[in-house]
Parts: sequence; C-alpha cells; structure tokens
Amino acid sequence: MTRFQIRNNIRKVCTNGTKFHIRRKMKMLSVITIAPLSTVTVGLLASSGSAFAQTSYPINSYYDTTVNITPITSDISQVVESGVSADAPYGLNQFNELNYAKTNFTTGEATFNIDPTTFGLQNLPLGYLVSGSGTNKVFGTIDATSISDFQNLTASSSGTINITGGEGIFKNATGTLLFSEQDRIIPGETITLKGRALVSGSINTLKTVPEPKTTTTLIGIGMIGVGFLVRRHRVKSASC
Repeated sequence: MTRFQIRNNIRKVCTNGTKFHIRRKMKMLSVITIAPLSTVTVGLLASSGSAFAQTSYPINSYYDTTVNITPITSDISQVVESGVSADAPYGLNQFNELNYAKTNFTTGEATFNIDPTTFGLQNLPLGYLVSGSGTNKVFGTIDATSISDFQNLTASSSGTINITGGEGIFKNATGTLLFSEQDRIIPGETITLKGRALVSGSINTLKTVPEPKTTTTLIGIGMIGVGFLVRRHRVKSASC
C-alpha cells in the first residue's frame, strides 16, 4: 500500500466517524435543548394573556356651540350644551353635554361637574358627554372652569374631556382631549351662550392582536437548532 492510499483511508475513517458522531449528537440535542425552550415559550404565552395594539385617532376641530343655562339655586345652574362641527373626523361632527355649574357672580368664575351631589343637589340626573351622530360615538365627562364678563356679556372657558368609552371604532376608547371656548352671553330667564370651541388631542383604542401559535414557535426553534448543528458538522469535517 502506497503512502497516498494510506492517507486516503485515514481521511475516509475521519469523515465517516465524524458523521456518525454528529448524528448521535443531533438526536441528543433535540431532546435536551429543544424541549426546555418549548416549555418556557408556552409558559410565557400562557402567562402573558392576550396581546393588544393601541390605535390613536387625533382630532383638532372647531365646534359651533350653544349653551343653555338654567338656574337651580342662586349660584348653581344646570348647563346643557350642544356643538356642531364642519371639519371633525371619524363622524364626530356633533356633541351633546349635560353638566352642572357653580358661579361666583363677584368674580365671574364658574366651576363645572357632572355630579350634581358635588354641589349639594339631590335627585338630578348625572351629567354626560356624547359625541358622534352615526356608528362611531365617544362617551366622556368634562372638567372645566369659565370666566364671565357680565358687563360686556362675554365668557371664556377651558378644560379637559376625559374619554370613558365609545361605540364603533371607539369601543373601549380612552384618552384626554383639551378644549377652549369663547362665547357671547344672551341674557334671559334661561341664559344662552353662543360661541365656538376648539377640541384637540387623541382618542385611543385597544384591539386584540392574534398571538403566534405554539407549533409555529417550536418549528422556528427546531430549525435554529438544526442549523447550529449542521454548521458544527461542517467545521469539524473541514478540520479533518
């Protein structure tokens, strides 16, 4: 046997032995490595619950407003307001609101609250805000203050609209909107204010996102493991 033949035989033994060694090692790793990872993945999916994606709907729109103020006591009134918009998106082209206000006629300052019991009033309906005239509606409450100039018959108000829910694309909506309003006062038995309000901010909704199936996750982990072992096999083969 020549020296060349001896070298070829040694190379064949090295290659065959490496392949046999790799096959056994792949089987062991598929049991030892992949099984624990799949348990952790399933545990994470089970413990995390449903996944959610948040969608934000920005708004920056003007409303032409009408406010009717009905006195209940000397300084507490029921306030009913409506507004109509030509540029509001998502079908939020109008709103209706019920609120209660306590006014300091010396300073002209008034504070608003949806709960009449805050001002000591009983057996009156709770206030509300509803925006939208079609399928999409937003529900909320208003925290606001206003200043009235009774000599010049003007008023300005500002505050926040706290979103508490909705319908259509605004189901389970949350968020906080800012508003500012300028009015002119029309005196009478029921005081009327005519004005314009700017509403801005974002309305947020959460939607369930489908989670990846466990089977898909395990297949991905298995392919990574196989790729790692094949690479090790090539490195060892090259070294021989």
